[in-house]
Amino acid sequence: MKARFWATGLSLLFGAVLVWYLYYTHQLVSAANADAAALSRIYAQVFQSLSDPAEETSVAVLFDMLIEVKQLGIPVVLVDPDGQPYAAENLPFPADLNDPEDRRRVLAYAELLDRRNAPITEEGIGEIHFGAPSVVERLRWVPFIQAATLIVIVFAAVWIFRSTVRAEQERVWATMARESAHQLSTPLSSLAGWVEILRMPYRERSDVADDEKVACEIEVDVERLNKVAQRFELIGRRPRMETVDVGDVLRRLADYFSLRLPRMERSIGLDVQIAAELPAVAGNPVLLEWAFENVIKNAVDVLAGRGGRIQISAELAEPGRSVRIRFLDDGPGVQPELRKKIFEPGVSRKAGGWGVGLTLARRIVEDTHGGSIQLGRPRVGAEFIVALPVIPSERMA
Repeated sequence: MKARFWATGLSLLFGAVLVWYLYYTHQLVSAANADAAALSRIYAQVFQSLSDPAEETSVAVLFDMLIEVKQLGIPVVLVDPDGQPYAAENLPFPADLNDPEDRRRVLAYAELLDRRNAPITEEGIGEIHFGAPSVVERLRWVPFIQAATLIVIVFAAVWIFRSTVRAEQERVWATMARESAHQLSTPLSSLAGWVEILRMPYRERSDVADDEKVACEIEVDVERLNKVAQRFELIGRRPRMETVDVGDVLRRLADYFSLRLPRMERSIGLDVQIAAELPAVAGNPVLLEWAFENVIKNAVDVLAGRGGRIQISAELAEPGRSVRIRFLDDGPGVQPELRKKIFEPGVSRKAGGWGVGLTLARRIVEDTHGGSIQLGRPRVGAEFIVALPVIPSERMA
């Protein structure tokens, strides 16, 4: 949330700077056009003075030129050969050239002008010390303003990036914590159920399940907890790939869930259909089982409290380059607004869901195994289709 706020603030700042820069540039262009117009008028007045032999007209034109120069705002100081200022225009301070103190101030200002522009020496006139037009003075600040703005934007971008990375790390930790709880919930709930059965009187317990069966199922849940630990150990590591029979993985999951699904009034049924002679895939059995389990648990969570059926099928996809696994449930389906982002972290089709399982399933299937997982379009419920590349026959030989 903070990163989004600062990203919005940075965008607004950039937009404000852009608007200001366009406005400032427009003002500079207008000032430059005004200076060009003034110079054009001076040229016209000089041309008129040269064309008109009347002395009175020439003098008037010269006075008009002085006015035009004054309006240009260019500071000018004329110094005679003796080094005394005798004319000045557009000074930043009032000055009386008949006052010795003011003349010293004007000469000091002329030296300041010489730091920017070298003086011009004209015979019969002396030295001409001049500054820059107001538009040039304004242009001097543009690089500094641009540099300052760029520095602010860069610092803001770095801060946003670091905040985003920190937020992403916190989100990853929260996601893994949720997934840990999600993974542990089924075997722990099952173990709690077996403990309750063991606490029952022997006669009542024998009607539910004998001690040997209870012990076997507890052993299965303990093994499930060990698998959960193995799964999290593989996070951040490159898993060891081996030949995997997808049918065996799905059968083990079906056997595990079949005894742990609701069997009351609103029960959940689980059907598994595996095609004969299904080719093997190259993968990590621990991670593939994790991905499939997440898809199945996603369906179980949606059907909880309402009942329904989950159908799992595996077959060789044409032209025989991949194994296609379908997970179909007859629940409420996936809302249209969630279809494009159902595999994103935090997105769930169940109210109050964490949106972790399908994200991990996609990463395991696509990033680790080079397969694909997609959302189908069944008439009823939701369907997830997983495709895994098979091992070429020459590698199997």
